[in-house]
Amino acid sequence: MTAAQLVGRYVAIDPFDAERDPPLLWEALGGEAQINERLRWFGWEPMRRLADFRVHLDGMAVNDGEAINVFRDLRGAVLGMASYLSTVAEHGVTEVGYVAHGPAMSRTPASTEAHYLLAQRAFDTFGYRRYEWKCNAGNLPSRRAAERMGFVYEGTFRQQRVARDRNRDTAWFSMTDGEWPACRDAFEAWLSPDNFDPRGCQKRRLEDLRRA
Repeated sequence: MTAAQLVGRYVAIDPFDAERDPPLLWEALGGEAQINERLRWFGWEPMRRLADFRVHLDGMAVNDGEAINVFRDLRGAVLGMASYLSTVAEHGVTEVGYVAHGPAMSRTPASTEAHYLLAQRAFDTFGYRRYEWKCNAGNLPSRRAAERMGFVYEGTFRQQRVARDRNRDTAWFSMTDGEWPACRDAFEAWLSPDNFDPRGCQKRRLEDLRRA
């Protein structure tokens, strides 16, 4: 999937730059003190230095059907990342994965808008039919995030892989092109400045807007 910059009201998304971005992502995700805990569901071996992180990122960047996206605030500071994975253009299918939000991004409108923009590109720009979200079945925050954004739970693939010598059951979620218009409208209504009070608290939940 060809990468291009996306700019929203709260966040900008750039294609990954292998020279510029690894140290910025390392710091945004907490550096040596926090990054292993923040990325613990990735199944990667523990990282002790930036060079270890670069090895993983380099491996992701050369995989077919994979495109790393870097989240930034509107001043250019790196906030996190996510990738398109397992893209099969002829079938109109892609997945969002390797999602990592740094502390400055977590639980903010920027995090929701980033996923809105990625989904919008998959459906509205590329015309894809199916957008997937998969995660370790034990990763409850990831499962809740998928359902909050409108992905539909499809089931759990038991003993789907081994990660760091441990079994991984994988939970599958998807959003289809037929479901996207309602999800898009809900995202846009939630992200509107009118949906936030003077303290920045949401007035209506994303799930409630989608049901309406």
